[in-house]
Amino acid sequence: MDYLPWIGLAIIAVLIFIWIYIRLHEKLPYIMNETILTQRERAFYRILKPVADKLELQICPKVRVADIVSIKKGTKDWQKWFNKIKSKHVDFLLCDYDMNIVLLIELDDRSHETERAQKNDRLKNAIFGDRLVRIRSLKEDVEAVIVAALKKVQ
Repeated sequence: MDYLPWIGLAIIAVLIFIWIYIRLHEKLPYIMNETILTQRERAFYRILKPVADKLELQICPKVRVADIVSIKKGTKDWQKWFNKIKSKHVDFLLCDYDMNIVLLIELDDRSHETERAQKNDRLKNAIFGDRLVRIRSLKEDVEAVIVAALKKVQ
């Protein structure tokens, strides 16, 4: 009868070992994407790159809003306000060589016609104001749009 607790412990130890083994050898459901940008975003990046180079600006694609916006300390319902931005991003961020934020660019397309997208757009417009540039067509004169926006924020 003295061996029953030892058998119980041995069974528990074996079950723990099996659980750990399964967890360590579990295949993750993730696959690496080939690119960070969509085909349209890549096409725009190719247009934006020479403009940014000429203006001595760095391009950061797909930056999470929560990484470039802070919520004021002491804000009531902090979590509620954080939840509004935690899963949103801007398409392109333009920074100077010290990585100070200069402008933000949203590449708008048909997906921005939905009510949900328009709500997100209104929030980004309210947060970023004149620093946010919206490009609707790849045929726009991107350099002229950016230079005009730079004049507004300087």
